[in-house]
Amino acid sequence: MKARTLAVLRFAPLALAAALLFSACHSVPAVVTHPRIRAADSVEIAADVILPVVVPDGGVPVVLIQTRYWRSFQLRGGKRNSVVPMGPREAIVEKLVTAGFGVVVTDVRGTGASGGIWPWPWSDGEVRDMGPVIDWIVAQRWSNGAVGATGASYEGTTALLTAAAGRPVLRAVLARELEWNLVDEIVAPGGVRNIGFVSSWSRSVDALDHGKLPEIFPRLARFGIRGVQPTDGDDKGAALQGLQRRRPPTDVAGRVSAVRSGSDRFGSDGPQADSLSPSGHVNALAATTAAVGMWGSWWDGATADAVLRAQQQIPVREAVIGPWAHEGTSNASPLRRDDSERATVDLDVVVAFFRRHLVERSAAPAPRTSWYVAGAERWKTAEQWPTTTPRTLHLVGEILANSPGTSAPRSLTVDFAASTGTNTRWTTGLARPVDAPDRADTRGVISWQSAALDAPLSVFGASEFVCQVALDAPEASLHVYVESVDRSQRVRLLTEGVQRISAGVATVRIRPVAFELPPGWSLRLSIAGADSPSFERVPATGGQRMLFAGEGGALTLPVVR
Repeated sequence: MKARTLAVLRFAPLALAAALLFSACHSVPAVVTHPRIRAADSVEIAADVILPVVVPDGGVPVVLIQTRYWRSFQLRGGKRNSVVPMGPREAIVEKLVTAGFGVVVTDVRGTGASGGIWPWPWSDGEVRDMGPVIDWIVAQRWSNGAVGATGASYEGTTALLTAAAGRPVLRAVLARELEWNLVDEIVAPGGVRNIGFVSSWSRSVDALDHGKLPEIFPRLARFGIRGVQPTDGDDKGAALQGLQRRRPPTDVAGRVSAVRSGSDRFGSDGPQADSLSPSGHVNALAATTAAVGMWGSWWDGATADAVLRAQQQIPVREAVIGPWAHEGTSNASPLRRDDSERATVDLDVVVAFFRRHLVERSAAPAPRTSWYVAGAERWKTAEQWPTTTPRTLHLVGEILANSPGTSAPRSLTVDFAASTGTNTRWTTGLARPVDAPDRADTRGVISWQSAALDAPLSVFGASEFVCQVALDAPEASLHVYVESVDRSQRVRLLTEGVQRISAGVATVRIRPVAFELPPGWSLRLSIAGADSPSFERVPATGGQRMLFAGEGGALTLPVVR
């Protein structure tokens, strides 16, 4: 969600330590206040208002960021109201203020220094607060009446949900690294619980909500950060400490322990899980007049899925799918090279988006899509995604063949310690990189490999795997990996899918990706029955043997025309 759906804290430990040292000697000049904004039910929402030092008589356009990760830090050594406050996020606030925008950052209700209760992500109360916050902004003398919203991860989802508030003054939204369907894209992809991410995120947000630094922060942070910034008038933090003491435990992991589909409840007293997602607000989002931009990554959880799915249901003016990890500061392409094109998030492009839609407000440009292609390691831009044709490769013996054939069944005794590693697409939201190890000798899998390609293979989108399988236990988790094999036989994981299955015909949707393999390379399909420590064990106890029929298994790829 972020650690940031779950999303999480945006700083890797070393980055946070460096930021602490940097902030001690330099920051962007600004006028900063910490007011409270009254919501419709009288709950007070804590805010940071960060303005350029010089505000013209007509006011400035304002960009709103709504977080559940502390809007800014209370630093040891006292408050500094003459510079942009430091918080657990990238330098987008500094970039926007330097460019002449005002920025308002709020703690969503029940988090940070805000009142109310945070029962689950994006509750009805949290979403309802977004309209009054916008109303408050445009009523201030420093606002020129034009509002935008942005953020990455959890803040990306709050930015998109702001478009459901029905406020015409909200003219632009740029939502990055978010979920569209909460369950399939983070909590339980394919019906298999993503326990590694959810458990860590749950502990981290519980710590934050009760005034403690989470496990993700480096030890050095404890010497520089006292906690979340109190609001004005509460300089000693007495009111803030009272809020934190009265809050119940934030047990997200407990609430989703039985969630495997979007129709399951988010805890015994919670709503259906997917009603909390942007997909649960599709009618209001589809009616927005704001220019919506969405950015995701092929290798950051399922954020590419979020972009592609949202675009099918709501108007998205600018869609971007890149190669970066969750923080946007590193290239996660498994085929990255030294000559790869720019593969990190450029915050100047974020600022330019708001300049176009909040300041210049020229004629609306045609919708635009941009995507990064692994292997080619290049960006492509067009008015729409590329057109594809399905190509089916069949499982014949140990070969991915162009035509079906007969062969003996293949057996897999599940190794429940099998793993894609500790730094994966599912843990990048915990401020980790995405590793791309050589998978030539991966344990606990069986594989099928194609012949060497005689022409380039270009793929865009989600693939599908179908097979006939017999099981020893009533259920299993089927993990399917699409991999490249280069001329030196190094194997890299391109993308993967997971599905809870029972015996019979199993179908696994594989996460979308864009890649291009040159002649001489091969494609490999691998299967496992576990991926530890990210995913739950299925079955929870006992062994599991999976027998794949010798005929009928196939991988269907969306091949670019």
